[in-house]
Amino acid sequence: MNEELKKVGLFSRFERGVEKYCPDPLVFAIFLSLVMLTLALALTDTDPALAISSWGNGLSSLLAFTMQMCLIIITAYVLAHTKLVNSLLQSLGRVPRKAWQAYTLVTVSAALFSLICWPLGPIAGGIIAREVALTAQKRGMAVNYPLLVSAAFGGFVVWEMGYSSSIALAVATPGNPLESTIGGLIPVSETLLSWWNLTTIVTTVTVVNLTVILFHYLHRGRQASPPPHKAVSESVDEIRQGAMGRLENGRTVSVFLSLMLFTFLAYWFATHGLDLSLNIVNWSFLALGLLLANSSLHYASLFSDGARVASPVLLQYPLYGGIMGLAMNSGLAEQFTGFILSIANSDTLPLVGFLSAGLINIFIPSGGAQWAIQGPIFIEAAHALQVDLSVMTMSIAWGDQWTNLIQPFCAISLLAVTGLKLREIYSYCFVICMVSALPMMLGLYLA
Repeated sequence: MNEELKKVGLFSRFERGVEKYCPDPLVFAIFLSLVMLTLALALTDTDPALAISSWGNGLSSLLAFTMQMCLIIITAYVLAHTKLVNSLLQSLGRVPRKAWQAYTLVTVSAALFSLICWPLGPIAGGIIAREVALTAQKRGMAVNYPLLVSAAFGGFVVWEMGYSSSIALAVATPGNPLESTIGGLIPVSETLLSWWNLTTIVTTVTVVNLTVILFHYLHRGRQASPPPHKAVSESVDEIRQGAMGRLENGRTVSVFLSLMLFTFLAYWFATHGLDLSLNIVNWSFLALGLLLANSSLHYASLFSDGARVASPVLLQYPLYGGIMGLAMNSGLAEQFTGFILSIANSDTLPLVGFLSAGLINIFIPSGGAQWAIQGPIFIEAAHALQVDLSVMTMSIAWGDQWTNLIQPFCAISLLAVTGLKLREIYSYCFVICMVSALPMMLGLYLA
C-alpha cells in the first residue's frame, strides 16, 4: 500500500469503501425507486395500485426536461470541441502554474457559471477541469483529475443563490402559486441580492475551494490518472463530390442557420430581457456551435459524439420523474415536512427548512417540485412564527442546492462530460457536501 495513502487515515478507508461499494447512478436510481415505493406503502395510506400508478405516470413528467438537458449537454460538448473554443479552453487550462491555482480556477469557474444558469455549472466546470488536467499532465504538474472534477461539482453548490434560482425567481414573479399565501411578492433584492446571500456565496465557495486544496495536499504524491477521453477529430468521414458535396462540407448552410438563431435570440432578449431559460441557453449554444463549426457535416459529426456522452440522461431522468410522482402523490413528502415542522420554533424554523429540504432533495432533485411541496407549509409556518419570509424562502433554496452534491441525478451531466464514474468522485463530493453546510447554516443564522 502506498505510504502516502496510509497517512490519509480515516478518509482513505472511506474513499476505498466508496470506490468499492458506490453503485452506478442507474443502480442508485433503481434502488431509490424501491426505497420510495416501500416508504409510501409503509408510512402512508397509499395502496399498491395507486403507488405503482403514481410512479408510472411520473415517468413521463420529466421528458421535456430530459430533452432540454440532453440538448444542453450535446450542444455544450460540440461547442467545446470547435477549434476556436477548444483553443480558448486550452489557453485557460494553461493559466494555473501551481496545483492550488488549478483547483481554484475550476471551483470558481463552475460556481460563476452555476450562478448564471445552473446547468452550465457542472458542464462548463467539467470541460474546464478536463482541459486543466490535460495541460497539467503535459507540464508534469501533479493534479488529481477526479478531485478537479469534484471541485467543479463543488462549485455547483451555490446555484440557488444566483440568477438561476428557481425558488427565488418564482416568489418574485407575479401570479406565482404562492403569491396569495405570501401576501405579495418577495423581490430578489430581499433574497438573491441581500447582503447575507451574497456573503454566503463567497464563504461557501471559499470553503469548498479550501476543502479541495486540503484534499490535494493529503493526496500529494499519489499517481493521478489523466482524463479518460480525448477531443474528437474534426475530420468528416466522407466527402461527396460536386455541388452537393461543396454545400455539405462548406460553411454556408451552417452559418445561415446560425444567423437565423441569432436573429431569434436578439428578438427574445429585446422583448424578454435577460431571461436565460434552458431553451434559450440551448439555442445560444446551437447558434454558436454552428457558427464555429467547419461545416454542417462537421457539426453533425460532433453532435453524434455528444449524443453518446448524453445517453445516460435519457435512461435515468425518467426514473427520477417516477420517484417524484410517487413522493408527491402518496403524500409522503408532505408527511415528512409536517413532522419536521412540528418540532420547529421561530429560532430554528429556517434551519429546519434547510435540513429538511436537503433530505427531501435526495428523493426529489428538483427545486421547483420541492418548493411546490414544502413552500406552502413553510410559508404558513413562517407567518405563524413571525419568521422573515425571504429568509424562509432561501433556507429551502439553500437546502435544495446543498445535497445536490451527493445526488447522482445532478452529477449525470458532469460525469458525461468528464468521462468519470460516480465512484471516482463520490467520496470527495460527500465530504464537500458536509463541509459546505457550515457556511450556509452560518448565513441563515446571520440573516
